[in-house]
Amino acid sequence: MIISIVIPTFERPQYLERLLNSISKQTWQDFEVIVVDDCSEQKNAYLKVIEKFQISLPSLTYMRNTQNQGAPYSRNRGIDEAKGSLIALVDDDDEWMPDKLSLQHALFEKGDDRLGLVYTWTKAMKNGKVVHQYDSEYCGNSLRELLLECFIPSPSVMVKKQALTDAGCFDTALPSCQDWDMWTRILAKGYTCAVVKSFETLYHKHDGETIGSSPHASKGYELYYQKHMSLYKKYHKRLYSKMLLKKGVKKIIKKFSF
Repeated sequence: MIISIVIPTFERPQYLERLLNSISKQTWQDFEVIVVDDCSEQKNAYLKVIEKFQISLPSLTYMRNTQNQGAPYSRNRGIDEAKGSLIALVDDDDEWMPDKLSLQHALFEKGDDRLGLVYTWTKAMKNGKVVHQYDSEYCGNSLRELLLECFIPSPSVMVKKQALTDAGCFDTALPSCQDWDMWTRILAKGYTCAVVKSFETLYHKHDGETIGSSPHASKGYELYYQKHMSLYKKYHKRLYSKMLLKKGVKKIIKKFSF
């Protein structure tokens, strides 16, 4: 069962090199790598990175958007090109531990047809130090829990391509929360999730705006809640009632932003 690794990237060839190095060390090697450059100005630097890994990653494909479209568009383009039945999603500035793909693949092999997504525990890093650990144990039909918290770390996810197709791929209209929205739609389609209970992913945080401080990102939260109002009405009636007032939505955003 081939795995397609999809990596959107923009103006960060040095981070992409670190990620590709971690991918080249995976114990599971039946995969292809698709890098989608979102029209970066550093094209030559990217080509040098790709050339460096042509031997250790012979299945590596480099694609380049003709204009800047955003990460969700780039992910969707990579997914469309993917040959694998399983898609491993990761951002250009994150890293994987060597057994990451192998452990996730094993869970898919053991799972039934409704298993659509497998995530791993993840360490959030900043300036070389662990600042947070994502170690949720939710699995199965966890839509109720997912509506309250995005417990699935984006760079850790492996998902069935069919599940992405059924859910409709990433929403390019959302300014943030695209990953949370995607996982929500997958579970809402009746798929289940599973978790590798070990730290197999490093999520690198950088200086600058956070989800909680950015008006642009906060808008994404608001649109997420509005988009999934029917699910909140079904699973969280009291929360749904608060969301009917715009002021209530803003309070909810403040509570759950980070």
